[in-house]
Formats: sequence, structure tokens, C-alpha cells
Amino acid sequence: MYSVRIYFFIIIIAFTGIHCRSGKSAAVTNNKHTAITVSSDFDSGSIDTLWESKPDFLTGWPRHWKQKSSSDNQYYWFYFKLEHTANKNITIKLDSLAGTYRGGPHLIYSKGTQPVYSYDQKNWQRISDVQYDARQHSLTFRNVFTADAVWIAYAHPFSYEQGLALIHSITGNPFLNIEVIGKTAQERDIHLLTITDPGVPDTEKKVVFITTLQHAGEYCGGYVVSALIHFLLSDEEGAALARKTTIYKIIPMMNPDGIFHGITRFNGNFEDLNQEWDDDFTDTLHLPVEPEAACVKKWIREWKSAGKTIDLGLDVHSQGQEGNMNLLHTPKDVLADLTPYLNKYWPIEYIPMEFSGSLNNCLVKEFNIPAGTFEIPQSRIKSGAYLTIEDYYQYGKGMASGITDYFLKSR
Repeated sequence: MYSVRIYFFIIIIAFTGIHCRSGKSAAVTNNKHTAITVSSDFDSGSIDTLWESKPDFLTGWPRHWKQKSSSDNQYYWFYFKLEHTANKNITIKLDSLAGTYRGGPHLIYSKGTQPVYSYDQKNWQRISDVQYDARQHSLTFRNVFTADAVWIAYAHPFSYEQGLALIHSITGNPFLNIEVIGKTAQERDIHLLTITDPGVPDTEKKVVFITTLQHAGEYCGGYVVSALIHFLLSDEEGAALARKTTIYKIIPMMNPDGIFHGITRFNGNFEDLNQEWDDDFTDTLHLPVEPEAACVKKWIREWKSAGKTIDLGLDVHSQGQEGNMNLLHTPKDVLADLTPYLNKYWPIEYIPMEFSGSLNNCLVKEFNIPAGTFEIPQSRIKSGAYLTIEDYYQYGKGMASGITDYFLKSR
């Protein structure tokens, strides 16, 4: 009888944690400890398995998303909600932080990775008590939370709903035209914004094409381009000059399906959009072309067939938290002279680099448009302070000002 009681006690201990998988939550409580609950069933939320293995210690791993047409496996984005957290010193350990990108190892975590947390999904702070084990590919971080519910993410989220709110907030502006140029596989709209001064003939202006949020998980681009849009529509003197001299064509969210579902890097069809842009040009590996890329290419072809030009293309991405410098990369000898103008407003380095199938390469090689890709860290610049949403806003405004200076140099 005594041995049976011991066995029963062991079973109770083994099941006193909570377990969360694929966005569902559960909880076990007892008289001494209110178990922490975990959920990710919300816009941009994502976690695979996370459970409270002992009081105030959670362990698990992010979801590993597999690309449909290759061996790529992307894992780094996590965004979940904890409840019953008030005044607890909580430790979280995430394992299995290694993936595959373009057929090679993909390691985007480092000792400098600092997740963010929020009590309202608007104001975000960093978690600085972090340890990364490079051999085990695990990240352990801890923090005392003051509220009973907290959201925790790999970096600052920019949700699908935030993208819709941006569109709604600017509708009706006299310098703006909004059109839907296509839909995703899940019937979400791809918006194209045109910003310019209609009182100045278009023939006297340069045309700039800007995209962002091809990759879910690289959410800082949403803040950068939001700020760019708000600045261009503002009453500031620099914005008025930009509108008089430039036509901006902006797609503020290229991958709304992937964003909404929190699918690291891929779209709703589990394809990497930034490998899809040459599928109807030089590559047949990933055919058919994903709808997000197809509708943009259709628009560009129609625009150019009408005798119009695009003088500059920029695609905003993020290196994740392992990078520590803003980069502009392009095919060799393309836009090497742009970075000095942007450097007046935010630090950036130019690196010649090519990615097969990327939007960058497509614009340059198929459409003969000078184009580049911004890679913006989600951590910090060199050894400086960790970047905030306000920093990303400043990047957006600085991008517009740098582009205006760049074009004015040739006048």
C-alpha cells in the first residue's frame, strides 16, 4: 500500500505544469500556486509548446514552419500571452532554436537577443536578463512582471490589424490614393498606396516603389514604412517637398496571411515570397508564382507598358536580432551612391549582395529598376541602446528625407 501511494504522488507532481501547443491554453492549479497559462491564438501569435515545468519556470520551443517547395525550416518568431503573472519572477527557456534557410543552417539567436514584453500590446519593453547557449541552441530569459497578463515576443510585433488600422487612419487624405491590386490565397487584400502632390505634373517627378513585410517575423519594417507614410502625408516642409518632386508607390504589407498567422518568414502557402520573384522569368522551381508576387509583377508590367518609369525600388526587411547594423544590399554597382544621403538621418552601410528569386533582384534584372533591400536589426546598432518603435519611426521619416536629397542632387 505504501508503494502505491508514492507512485500516485509522483504522478501528481509530473502533471502539475501547464502545457500549450499550437495556440491552445491550459492550466492546472493547486492550493499553493496558481499556474501560469499560455496562449497564442491571436493576430500574429505563435508558439509551439510551452509549459510550466516547475513554479514560475516555463520551457518549450517556437513553431518550426516548413517551406512547401524546399527543405527550409523557419522557427525564430514567437509571440504569446501569459496569464497569472503578477509579481512573479518568471523564467522562460526556449529550445530548438536552429533552422534551415536556402538549404543551409539558419541561426538567428545570439547572446544579444532581448525579447520584448507588453501589458497592452502597444507599449513594449526589453527583457535584459538573457542567456544564450550556442551549443544547445537555447535561450533563457527571466523577468518580474507587475501585471496579471503579459504578451511576450521575439521582437516588436506589427500585426495584420495594425496594418488595416494604418490604411483606415489615412483614408481620405488629398495626397493619397489607395487601391487593391490583388489578394492573397486567403483572400486578404494587397494594398498599393500612391502619395504625391496632384497639383504638380507627374512628368516632373521621380517615382519610388517601396515594399515591406514580405517576411512574417521581420516586423520592424511595418513601423518604418508606417512612419514614412505618415510623414509624407504630413504638413512638414520636407514632406511637401517630397510630394512635389516624387511619386511614392508603397505596399505596406506584402504578406498579410503570414503576418496574421505568425508564420515565421513564409506566406499562407508556406512559401518564402522573397524566393518567388523570378518564377515566371528565369526559374521554374517554385511555380506557380505566389499570388502576392504575381499581382505586384502584373502592376509593374502594366505601369511600364503605359510608358511610365520607376526610378528607385526599396524593399524593407530585418536581419532579426543577430545583426547590429542597418544594411542596404543590392546587386553590384547598383545604388552605391544612395547610402551617404540616408546616413544623414540614420546609420547605414552598403553591401553588394544578391539573393536569387528576391524582389530586389527581380526589379534590377527583369525590370531594369535601380533597387535595393534594407536590412534593419531588431536588436541594436553596434553596442548602442536597443532599438525601440520610436527609433523605427525615425528611420521611416529619415528614409523619405534621404531619398529627397538623393534625387535633388541631380537637379
